[in-house]
Amino acid sequence: MKQSILKPILLGLTLLALSAIVVMGNKPTDTYADHQQYCYNKCTHYKTIQGKCVDYEWIGTKKECCDWKLVGKGKCLEYKKLHKCDKYSKNEKICLGHGYKQFCTKVTKHKMCAKYEWKELCKHHGKNNACDEYAYHFICKKYGHSARCVEETYVPKIKYYHKKRCAKYSVHSYCAKYKKLSRTVQKWVPVSKKHYKGWIDHYYKQILEKKYHTICVAYAKRKTCTRYENVKFAKKIGYEKKCVKFVRNKFCIKKEKAKFCTKWTPSKFCDLKEKVRVCKAFREDKFCCDYAAKPYCTQYKTLKARCIKRSHKKICVKKSKGYKVCAKYNFVGGKKVCRKHADKSICAKKERVCSKVDVYQPPKKVDTYKK
Repeated sequence: MKQSILKPILLGLTLLALSAIVVMGNKPTDTYADHQQYCYNKCTHYKTIQGKCVDYEWIGTKKECCDWKLVGKGKCLEYKKLHKCDKYSKNEKICLGHGYKQFCTKVTKHKMCAKYEWKELCKHHGKNNACDEYAYHFICKKYGHSARCVEETYVPKIKYYHKKRCAKYSVHSYCAKYKKLSRTVQKWVPVSKKHYKGWIDHYYKQILEKKYHTICVAYAKRKTCTRYENVKFAKKIGYEKKCVKFVRNKFCIKKEKAKFCTKWTPSKFCDLKEKVRVCKAFREDKFCCDYAAKPYCTQYKTLKARCIKRSHKKICVKKSKGYKVCAKYNFVGGKKVCRKHADKSICAKKERVCSKVDVYQPPKKVDTYKK
Protein backbone atom coordinates (compact mmCIF):
# COMPACT_ATOMS: atom_id res chain seq x y z
CA MET A 1 0.00 0.00 0.00
CA LYS A 2 2.85 2.38 0.89
CA GLN A 3 4.65 1.61 -2.38
CA SER A 4 1.50 2.41 -4.39
CA ILE A 5 1.29 5.88 -2.66
CA LEU A 6 5.03 6.70 -3.01
CA LYS A 7 5.26 5.83 -6.72
CA PRO A 8 3.17 8.82 -8.03
CA ILE A 9 4.96 11.22 -5.63
CA LEU A 10 8.41 10.16 -6.82
CA LEU A 11 7.22 10.30 -10.43
CA GLY A 12 5.99 13.86 -9.92
CA LEU A 13 9.26 15.01 -8.38
CA THR A 14 11.28 13.57 -11.25
CA LEU A 15 9.00 15.33 -13.74
CA LEU A 16 9.47 18.64 -11.90
CA ALA A 17 13.24 18.23 -11.96
CA LEU A 18 13.21 17.47 -15.70
CA SER A 19 10.95 20.44 -16.47
CA ALA A 20 13.24 22.77 -14.51
CA ILE A 21 16.26 21.49 -16.44
CA VAL A 22 14.45 21.98 -19.73
CA VAL A 23 13.38 25.56 -18.82
CA MET A 24 16.89 26.44 -17.77
CA GLY A 25 18.32 24.88 -20.90
CA ASN A 26 15.99 26.87 -23.26
CA LYS A 27 16.80 30.33 -21.72
CA PRO A 28 20.47 31.47 -21.80
CA THR A 29 21.72 32.66 -18.43
CA ASP A 30 24.48 35.05 -17.64
CA THR A 31 26.80 33.25 -15.30
CA TYR A 32 28.76 36.41 -14.40
CA ALA A 33 25.68 38.60 -13.59
CA ASP A 34 24.26 39.10 -10.16
CA HIS A 35 21.23 36.76 -9.95
CA GLN A 36 18.79 37.65 -7.22
CA GLN A 37 16.23 34.81 -7.79
CA TYR A 38 15.90 31.26 -9.07
CA CYS A 39 12.83 30.27 -11.17
CA TYR A 40 11.47 26.82 -12.22
CA ASN A 41 8.22 25.21 -13.42
CA LYS A 42 6.19 23.43 -10.68
CA CYS A 43 3.41 20.91 -11.47
CA THR A 44 0.15 21.81 -9.69
CA HIS A 45 -2.25 19.21 -11.18
CA TYR A 46 -1.69 15.58 -12.17
CA LYS A 47 -3.75 13.21 -14.28
CA THR A 48 -3.77 9.43 -14.47
CA ILE A 49 -3.39 7.61 -17.79
CA GLN A 50 -3.28 3.90 -18.76
CA GLY A 51 0.16 2.35 -18.36
CA LYS A 52 1.69 -1.09 -18.97
CA CYS A 53 -0.36 -4.32 -18.84
CA VAL A 54 -0.05 -6.17 -15.52
CA ASP A 55 -2.60 -9.03 -15.98
CA TYR A 56 -3.06 -11.23 -19.06
CA GLU A 57 -5.65 -13.87 -19.95
CA TRP A 58 -5.54 -16.61 -22.55
CA ILE A 59 -8.62 -16.86 -24.77
CA GLY A 60 -9.34 -19.73 -27.13
CA THR A 61 -6.88 -22.27 -25.61
CA LYS A 62 -7.71 -25.98 -25.70
CA LYS A 63 -6.48 -28.94 -23.67
CA GLU A 64 -4.56 -31.56 -25.64
CA CYS A 65 -3.10 -34.85 -24.37
CA CYS A 66 0.69 -35.05 -24.59
CA ASP A 67 1.37 -38.30 -22.66
CA TRP A 68 -0.54 -41.61 -22.65
CA LYS A 69 -0.44 -44.64 -20.34
CA LEU A 70 -1.84 -48.19 -20.60
CA VAL A 71 -4.44 -49.12 -17.94
CA GLY A 72 -6.03 -52.47 -17.10
CA LYS A 73 -3.56 -54.74 -18.91
CA GLY A 74 -3.52 -58.28 -17.52
CA LYS A 75 -6.83 -57.94 -15.64
CA CYS A 76 -8.86 -61.16 -15.75
CA LEU A 77 -12.14 -60.89 -17.72
CA GLU A 78 -13.33 -64.50 -17.57
CA TYR A 79 -12.79 -67.22 -14.94
CA LYS A 80 -13.20 -71.00 -14.96
CA LYS A 81 -13.93 -73.09 -11.87
CA LEU A 82 -12.14 -76.43 -11.28
CA HIS A 83 -12.74 -78.89 -8.45
CA LYS A 84 -10.71 -81.81 -7.05
CA CYS A 85 -11.58 -84.51 -4.51
CA ASP A 86 -9.34 -84.33 -1.43
CA LYS A 87 -10.87 -87.10 0.70
CA TYR A 88 -12.79 -90.32 -0.09
CA SER A 89 -15.05 -92.37 2.20
CA LYS A 90 -14.45 -96.03 2.98
CA ASN A 91 -16.28 -98.86 1.20
CA GLU A 92 -19.71 -99.26 2.78
CA LYS A 93 -21.46 -102.62 3.23
CA ILE A 94 -25.32 -102.59 3.17
CA CYS A 95 -27.89 -105.37 3.64
CA LEU A 96 -30.32 -106.18 0.77
CA GLY A 97 -32.28 -109.18 2.23
CA HIS A 98 -33.31 -110.21 5.77
CA GLY A 99 -34.24 -113.55 7.43
CA TYR A 100 -35.23 -114.64 10.97
CA LYS A 101 -33.74 -117.14 13.42
CA GLN A 102 -34.47 -118.19 16.98
CA PHE A 103 -32.35 -117.16 19.95
CA CYS A 104 -32.56 -117.85 23.66
CA THR A 105 -34.09 -115.19 25.93
CA LYS A 106 -33.95 -117.06 29.28
CA VAL A 107 -31.20 -119.44 30.52
CA THR A 108 -31.12 -121.77 33.57
CA LYS A 109 -27.92 -123.17 35.20
CA HIS A 110 -27.35 -126.66 36.67
CA LYS A 111 -24.29 -127.66 38.77
CA MET A 112 -22.82 -131.03 37.71
CA CYS A 113 -19.62 -132.96 38.57
CA ALA A 114 -17.01 -132.84 35.84
CA LYS A 115 -14.20 -134.89 37.51
CA TYR A 116 -14.15 -137.63 40.15
CA GLU A 117 -11.37 -139.04 42.38
CA TRP A 118 -10.93 -141.86 44.89
CA LYS A 119 -10.08 -140.78 48.45
CA GLU A 120 -9.05 -142.95 51.46
CA LEU A 121 -11.10 -142.52 54.64
CA CYS A 122 -10.51 -144.13 58.05
CA LYS A 123 -12.87 -147.01 58.82
CA HIS A 124 -11.39 -148.11 62.21
CA HIS A 125 -9.16 -146.29 64.80
CA GLY A 126 -6.44 -147.70 67.12
CA LYS A 127 -4.54 -146.28 70.12
CA ASN A 128 -0.86 -145.20 70.33
CA ASN A 129 1.44 -142.79 72.20
CA ALA A 130 1.90 -139.38 70.64
CA CYS A 131 4.34 -136.54 71.40
CA ASP A 132 2.76 -133.60 73.17
CA GLU A 133 5.79 -131.26 73.49
CA TYR A 134 8.81 -130.82 71.22
CA ALA A 135 12.18 -129.09 71.49
CA TYR A 136 14.45 -127.91 68.68
CA HIS A 137 18.14 -127.33 68.00
CA PHE A 138 19.85 -126.06 64.80
CA ILE A 139 22.73 -127.56 62.77
CA CYS A 140 24.65 -125.46 60.19
CA LYS A 141 24.77 -127.13 56.77
CA LYS A 142 26.38 -124.38 54.66
CA TYR A 143 28.67 -121.41 55.39
CA GLY A 144 29.13 -118.09 53.54
CA HIS A 145 31.61 -115.23 53.67
CA SER A 146 31.05 -111.46 54.00
CA ALA A 147 33.44 -108.63 53.36
CA ARG A 148 33.78 -105.60 55.69
CA CYS A 149 35.51 -102.39 54.65
CA VAL A 150 38.27 -101.19 56.94
CA GLU A 151 39.78 -98.42 54.77
CA GLU A 152 37.94 -95.90 52.50
CA THR A 153 38.89 -93.16 50.04
CA TYR A 154 36.99 -90.44 48.13
CA VAL A 155 36.58 -90.64 44.35
CA PRO A 156 35.26 -87.69 42.30
CA LYS A 157 31.74 -88.12 40.88
CA ILE A 158 31.47 -87.24 37.17
CA LYS A 159 28.32 -86.04 35.39
CA TYR A 160 28.09 -85.90 31.61
CA TYR A 161 26.04 -83.33 29.71
CA HIS A 162 25.65 -82.18 26.10
CA LYS A 163 25.92 -78.75 24.52
CA LYS A 164 24.82 -77.61 21.10
CA ARG A 165 27.65 -76.50 18.79
CA CYS A 166 27.53 -75.24 15.22
CA ALA A 167 28.88 -77.76 12.73
CA LYS A 168 28.29 -75.89 9.48
CA TYR A 169 28.21 -72.18 8.60
CA SER A 170 26.91 -70.29 5.57
CA VAL A 171 27.80 -66.78 4.45
CA HIS A 172 25.12 -64.37 3.23
CA SER A 173 25.48 -60.89 1.78
CA TYR A 174 23.38 -58.01 3.09
CA CYS A 175 23.32 -54.25 2.55
CA ALA A 176 25.36 -52.39 5.17
CA LYS A 177 24.96 -48.83 3.86
CA TYR A 178 22.19 -47.11 1.96
CA LYS A 179 22.14 -43.89 -0.04
CA LYS A 180 19.14 -41.68 -0.67
CA LEU A 181 18.83 -40.29 -4.24
CA SER A 182 16.40 -37.62 -5.42
CA ARG A 183 15.19 -36.31 -8.76
CA THR A 184 13.01 -33.38 -9.71
CA VAL A 185 9.80 -34.12 -11.58
CA GLN A 186 7.58 -31.54 -13.29
CA LYS A 187 3.97 -31.65 -12.20
CA TRP A 188 0.86 -29.71 -13.27
CA VAL A 189 -1.38 -28.67 -10.40
CA PRO A 190 -4.91 -27.27 -10.87
CA VAL A 191 -5.33 -23.76 -9.38
CA SER A 192 -8.62 -21.94 -8.74
CA LYS A 193 -8.33 -18.22 -7.88
CA LYS A 194 -10.73 -15.32 -7.82
CA HIS A 195 -10.35 -12.92 -10.75
CA TYR A 196 -10.15 -9.22 -10.07
CA LYS A 197 -13.41 -8.76 -12.04
CA GLY A 198 -15.30 -11.24 -9.86
CA TRP A 199 -15.35 -14.68 -11.51
CA ILE A 200 -13.36 -17.76 -10.49
CA ASP A 201 -10.42 -18.45 -12.78
CA HIS A 202 -9.40 -22.12 -13.25
CA TYR A 203 -6.02 -22.94 -14.75
CA TYR A 204 -3.01 -25.25 -14.24
CA LYS A 205 0.27 -24.27 -12.65
CA GLN A 206 3.52 -26.16 -13.12
CA ILE A 207 5.45 -27.05 -9.96
CA LEU A 208 8.66 -29.00 -9.32
CA GLU A 209 8.33 -32.00 -7.01
CA LYS A 210 11.19 -33.99 -5.54
CA LYS A 211 10.99 -37.80 -5.53
CA TYR A 212 13.31 -39.93 -3.45
CA HIS A 213 14.46 -43.53 -3.70
CA THR A 214 17.06 -45.55 -1.81
CA ILE A 215 19.93 -47.61 -3.29
CA CYS A 216 22.55 -49.79 -1.65
CA VAL A 217 26.14 -48.47 -1.86
CA ALA A 218 27.99 -50.94 0.37
CA TYR A 219 27.53 -54.65 0.98
CA ALA A 220 28.73 -56.79 3.91
CA LYS A 221 28.84 -60.50 4.66
CA ARG A 222 27.13 -62.23 7.58
CA LYS A 223 27.90 -65.75 8.82
CA THR A 224 24.97 -67.86 10.07
CA CYS A 225 24.78 -71.41 11.36
CA THR A 226 22.90 -73.90 9.19
CA ARG A 227 23.55 -77.20 11.08
CA TYR A 228 24.12 -77.99 14.78
CA GLU A 229 25.59 -81.02 16.60
CA ASN A 230 25.60 -82.18 20.24
CA VAL A 231 29.03 -82.32 22.00
CA LYS A 232 29.53 -84.37 25.18
CA PHE A 233 31.24 -82.67 28.20
CA ALA A 234 32.21 -83.99 31.66
CA LYS A 235 31.67 -82.06 34.92
CA LYS A 236 32.75 -82.89 38.51
CA ILE A 237 29.66 -82.61 40.75
CA GLY A 238 30.97 -84.09 44.03
CA TYR A 239 32.74 -87.03 45.68
CA GLU A 240 31.69 -90.55 46.66
CA LYS A 241 33.24 -93.08 49.05
CA LYS A 242 35.10 -96.14 47.75
CA CYS A 243 36.58 -98.97 49.82
CA VAL A 244 40.25 -99.82 49.23
CA LYS A 245 40.66 -102.56 51.90
CA PHE A 246 38.24 -105.38 52.91
CA VAL A 247 38.17 -108.01 55.77
CA ARG A 248 36.34 -111.34 55.11
CA ASN A 249 34.10 -112.92 57.83
CA LYS A 250 32.61 -116.46 57.90
CA PHE A 251 28.91 -116.96 58.79
CA CYS A 252 26.23 -119.65 58.40
CA ILE A 253 23.88 -119.28 55.46
CA LYS A 254 21.95 -122.62 55.70
CA LYS A 255 20.65 -124.17 58.92
CA GLU A 256 18.75 -127.41 59.55
CA LYS A 257 16.15 -127.64 62.29
CA ALA A 258 16.31 -130.86 64.41
CA LYS A 259 13.15 -131.70 66.43
CA PHE A 260 12.98 -134.06 69.46
CA CYS A 261 10.08 -134.89 71.81
CA THR A 262 10.10 -133.84 75.45
CA LYS A 263 6.56 -135.05 76.52
CA TRP A 264 4.54 -138.10 75.37
CA THR A 265 0.75 -138.62 75.58
CA PRO A 266 -1.51 -141.49 74.36
CA SER A 267 -3.42 -140.85 71.06
CA LYS A 268 -5.74 -142.54 68.48
CA PHE A 269 -4.65 -143.65 65.01
CA CYS A 270 -6.37 -145.26 62.03
CA ASP A 271 -5.68 -148.92 61.60
CA LEU A 272 -8.27 -149.64 58.82
CA LYS A 273 -8.88 -147.49 55.72
CA GLU A 274 -11.34 -147.65 52.77
CA LYS A 275 -11.60 -145.88 49.38
CA VAL A 276 -14.55 -143.55 48.64
CA ARG A 277 -15.44 -141.84 45.33
CA VAL A 278 -15.45 -137.98 45.76
CA CYS A 279 -16.17 -135.18 43.20
CA LYS A 280 -13.01 -133.19 42.57
CA ALA A 281 -14.28 -130.52 40.07
CA PHE A 282 -17.72 -129.14 39.23
CA ARG A 283 -19.14 -127.52 36.09
CA GLU A 284 -22.24 -125.44 35.29
CA ASP A 285 -24.45 -126.56 32.37
CA LYS A 286 -26.77 -123.97 30.80
CA PHE A 287 -30.21 -124.88 29.44
CA CYS A 288 -32.53 -122.53 27.47
CA CYS A 289 -36.10 -122.33 28.73
CA ASP A 290 -37.49 -119.50 26.50
CA TYR A 291 -36.86 -118.54 22.79
CA ALA A 292 -37.57 -115.50 20.50
CA ALA A 293 -37.22 -114.71 16.76
CA LYS A 294 -34.42 -112.31 15.64
CA PRO A 295 -33.86 -110.88 12.09
CA TYR A 296 -30.50 -111.32 10.35
CA CYS A 297 -29.04 -110.31 6.94
CA THR A 298 -29.12 -112.87 4.13
CA GLN A 299 -27.65 -110.76 1.26
CA TYR A 300 -24.99 -107.99 1.35
CA LYS A 301 -23.80 -105.40 -1.17
CA THR A 302 -20.60 -103.33 -0.99
CA LEU A 303 -20.84 -99.67 -2.08
CA LYS A 304 -17.76 -98.08 -3.62
CA ALA A 305 -15.96 -95.14 -2.00
CA ARG A 306 -17.43 -91.68 -2.64
CA CYS A 307 -15.98 -88.19 -2.34
CA ILE A 308 -16.74 -86.51 1.01
CA LYS A 309 -14.45 -83.45 0.74
CA ARG A 310 -13.76 -81.32 -2.33
CA SER A 311 -11.49 -78.35 -3.02
CA HIS A 312 -12.43 -75.71 -5.57
CA LYS A 313 -10.02 -73.60 -7.62
CA LYS A 314 -10.67 -70.61 -9.89
CA ILE A 315 -8.35 -70.00 -12.88
CA CYS A 316 -8.31 -67.19 -15.44
CA VAL A 317 -9.02 -68.14 -19.06
CA LYS A 318 -9.20 -64.66 -20.62
CA LYS A 319 -7.18 -61.53 -19.77
CA SER A 320 -7.65 -57.87 -20.75
CA LYS A 321 -5.28 -56.26 -23.28
CA GLY A 322 -5.73 -52.85 -21.56
CA TYR A 323 -6.76 -49.46 -22.88
CA LYS A 324 -5.01 -46.09 -23.29
CA VAL A 325 -5.68 -43.27 -20.84
CA CYS A 326 -4.26 -39.75 -20.98
CA ALA A 327 -1.73 -39.24 -18.18
CA LYS A 328 -0.71 -35.64 -18.93
CA TYR A 329 -2.43 -32.68 -20.65
CA ASN A 330 -1.00 -29.55 -22.28
CA PHE A 331 -2.71 -26.27 -23.26
CA VAL A 332 -2.16 -25.27 -26.93
CA GLY A 333 -3.35 -22.45 -29.19
CA GLY A 334 -5.30 -19.41 -27.99
CA LYS A 335 -4.65 -15.69 -27.82
CA LYS A 336 -3.07 -13.60 -25.05
CA VAL A 337 -5.34 -10.65 -24.11
CA CYS A 338 -4.61 -7.97 -21.49
CA ARG A 339 -7.24 -7.75 -18.74
CA LYS A 340 -5.70 -5.11 -16.44
CA HIS A 341 -3.40 -2.08 -16.98
CA ALA A 342 -1.30 -0.19 -14.45
CA ASP A 343 -2.14 3.44 -13.66
CA LYS A 344 0.45 6.07 -14.72
CA SER A 345 0.51 9.67 -13.36
CA ILE A 346 1.61 12.64 -15.59
CA CYS A 347 1.55 16.42 -15.05
CA ALA A 348 -1.56 18.16 -16.42
CA LYS A 349 -0.90 21.79 -15.30
CA LYS A 350 2.34 23.67 -14.47
CA GLU A 351 3.11 26.93 -12.60
CA ARG A 352 6.20 29.16 -12.71
CA VAL A 353 7.78 29.51 -9.26
CA CYS A 354 10.73 31.77 -8.39
CA SER A 355 12.75 32.01 -5.18
CA LYS A 356 15.40 34.44 -3.98
CA VAL A 357 19.03 33.47 -3.96
CA ASP A 358 20.93 33.94 -0.71
CA VAL A 359 24.25 35.85 -1.13
CA TYR A 360 27.10 35.09 1.19
CA GLN A 361 28.75 38.24 2.68
CA PRO A 362 31.98 37.70 4.62
CA PRO A 363 32.33 39.53 7.98
CA LYS A 364 34.44 42.69 8.17
CA LYS A 365 38.00 42.34 9.42
CA VAL A 366 38.80 44.11 12.71
CA ASP A 367 42.35 45.32 13.41
CA THR A 368 43.16 43.89 16.78
CA TYR A 369 46.49 45.70 16.99
CA LYS A 370 44.89 49.17 16.70
CA LYS A 371 44.87 51.14 19.93
